[in-house]
Order: sequence, then C-alpha cells, then structure tokens
Amino acid sequence: MSATQDSSSFERFMASIYGRTARGAFGVAIILTALLFLNGALAFAVAALGLIPIAAGIFGLCPVAPLWGGHFVGAKYCGKK
Repeated sequence: MSATQDSSSFERFMASIYGRTARGAFGVAIILTALLFLNGALAFAVAALGLIPIAAGIFGLCPVAPLWGGHFVGAKYCGKK
C-alpha cells in the first residue's frame, strides 16, 4: 500500500495546503491570544510556542505524527516527494 492509502482523510487534509494554512492560522491565534490576554514573560513564552504550528505549516511537517506512527513529513501523506 502507498502512504496515501495508509493515511486517514484527516492526515491527508493536514498535509494539504488547507491543513497547512489551518496550522499557520492556529499558530497566529496562539500568538495573538498570548499577547492580548497574558502578561510579561508568560505571554512571550506562549507566543513563542505559537511559532511551532506556523513553522510546521510552512515546512509541511507534523511534529506529533510520530506519536501515533505517522510520518513527520506531511508530504508523504499526499504521495508527494
């Protein structure tokens, strides 16, 4: 079976341009929420964590997928190289 057949529709969505955009938007939401509703060092620490989903979306990576046996590189779900 190919990687596309082994993956779920959610995994294929997250590897698509729409999923990558959603991860970026989620990261921006984390950053804005932290900066608007938290104070001091905690705000900057949480905002820094918001960079993770943004970077994952830009580079097409899924840092948590290996936890359930998935691919770290999201393009493998789409059959891309």
